[in-house]
Formats: sequence, structure tokens, C-alpha cells
Amino acid sequence: MNRDEVLSRLKALLSLAPVPVSYFTRCQIAAVLVIIHYNYANPHILLTKRSSSLKHHSGEMSFPGGRYSKNDKSLYSTAIRETKEEVGLTIKEKDIIGNLNIVKTLTSNYTIVPYVTLQDKIPKPKILVNEVERVVDVSLLDVLKTMSIDTDHYHLSIKEVYKFTYHREVIWGATARILKQLHDCLCISS
Repeated sequence: MNRDEVLSRLKALLSLAPVPVSYFTRCQIAAVLVIIHYNYANPHILLTKRSSSLKHHSGEMSFPGGRYSKNDKSLYSTAIRETKEEVGLTIKEKDIIGNLNIVKTLTSNYTIVPYVTLQDKIPKPKILVNEVERVVDVSLLDVLKTMSIDTDHYHLSIKEVYKFTYHREVIWGATARILKQLHDCLCISS
């Protein structure tokens, strides 16, 4: 799937309206960056494997990003800042093409706004903080084809839970719900 086709399909799904921080009450706010890139012939996305020493979501696969800080001028600024801190990539505000639907974590009371950027090429990411165990560069279409119902992480507040796999890594929770949005948008058959 070429860049123009991915962009065309994503534009139908993405919101361009800013998500105000004041929209959120009684939860912790975070923003992540879904980096779709074309360093290779097919689209890839960057995921991180979180450090096993973290208090929340340790050892899980996630998108680069993190908690909103009052010093951030917006939630997309949070995603940009956290991406730079975690994997050393500089993404500019003009590079964000919109945001996907908000997702909530099942266990830590975070509400996450996923922002999307589509890049022709990115430099090799490098881990810059102890929050990240490793960076995983994943073929987007290949990982989307692995979607299945997640019976291991069922939760009463969410009717349908999914998981994706990449090699031996299981991608579940909020990250999987973000991937599910991409799956549905890009019309990938499982």
C-alpha cells in the first residue's frame, strides 16, 4: 500500500480538531505518536517495548508517548516531546496529520490521545530514557493481519478486546485498540 493510499484512507478516520486538555476530568492524560514511515517498500510503524522496571504497563508494547505535562502547550506537543525523549526522533507539529479516537487503559486510569504522522523516511531511532527496553520497527500491514480476539485480557468495561502479534510479542490493551482503528481504516482482512 503506497503512501498516498494510506494517507487517503487515514484522512477519512482522523480528527483534525485539537483535543483540549480541559475535555478530560478525573483521569490521567497521555498522548502517543503513531509513526507510519516508508523507510522500506511497505509502510512500517514504530513501537516500543516498555522497560520491565516501570510501575505501570511494564514490559508491554506501546507507541512512543506519555503523560501530559502542564508545560506542554497541547496534547500533540506531549506526543512530540515524549517521542523525542524516548526514541530520539524529532517530529514537527506540521507533520501530525490528525488524531485517532481516544482510548483508555484498562488498569492505570489513563486516557490516551493517539496522534498520527506519516513520514517518507525517519532516522534510526535510539533509546534515550530508561522507560524503553527496545524500539521495534514493525511492518504495518503484517502486524494488522495478526488481529484476533484477546481472551487473556478480557475487561468488563470494554466489550471487544483485541490483540496483535509481532514475532513473539503480544500487543494488547490500549495499543491494540489503536491498532484496531488502523486495521478498520485500512480495510485489512485478518
